[in-house]
Amino acid sequence: MSAAAQVRHARAGAGTAQVAAALLLLAAPAAAQPGDWRAAAPVLALDGAVRPLSAPVAIGGAAWGPWQRLCREQATRPGRPMQRDCLAVAAARPEAGGMRLTLVQDQVGLRISALRGSDGRVMEFAALRADGGAAPPEAARDGLVAAWREQFATLSLERRRIAPREDVPLPVAGSARGGTCRPEGTAALGGRPVLVARCAVELAGRLRGGGSEARVAIFARMAIDIATGMVAAQGYATRIETFGADGRSNGVVVTPSRVVLE
Repeated sequence: MSAAAQVRHARAGAGTAQVAAALLLLAAPAAAQPGDWRAAAPVLALDGAVRPLSAPVAIGGAAWGPWQRLCREQATRPGRPMQRDCLAVAAARPEAGGMRLTLVQDQVGLRISALRGSDGRVMEFAALRADGGAAPPEAARDGLVAAWREQFATLSLERRRIAPREDVPLPVAGSARGGTCRPEGTAALGGRPVLVARCAVELAGRLRGGGSEARVAIFARMAIDIATGMVAAQGYATRIETFGADGRSNGVVVTPSRVVLE
């Protein structure tokens, strides 16, 4: 689950009408300070140091890279190992203006046809039968496909130029303000040039079925593949604090998550 997808999941748990989004301040250094909950975010496996951004960087233009898997790792409970779920790229075929991908999730036999444009738009993402034809409607499977589409879409940035110290919006479904990303600099990941950015969003609202309040904050650090505009790696931490009817905190839970293209 990506940072944006995790926000949507947390937002659903906190109710809809009562939730208001507010941005975290991004003026703090990218590296979390000692004792900061953001330190739980998994470290990006960069090839070397990040070089500060001194000029705008153009991202995107290619529809796909060399990746063979899209994997997400998430800790469902504090202190437990992260659970891993992947889509394998069974085929990648160029089409006019984009790349046609056949994605397979073996655990449930899910097959997906995805079409990503060279401009970064996800133009198609649909279930396939084993013979390659379009799959008929099926509620459980279609719900899983929709979740993966959301995941894929949050990793697919449209072609654009990003300037130093520019705040880049992080869309969050159902939130008018969403979150914000800010570039740190350039580096390399798996031998490919990437733009490194940090992102943050904060939500607060009333829990469903009661008077308790919840506050959810997410800090993410991501590596954006410059040639394609795909987020090739993302490590983030989610902080959830709930409050009783008397306003006292029930405690804080912080969980790490990671999304990578391999």
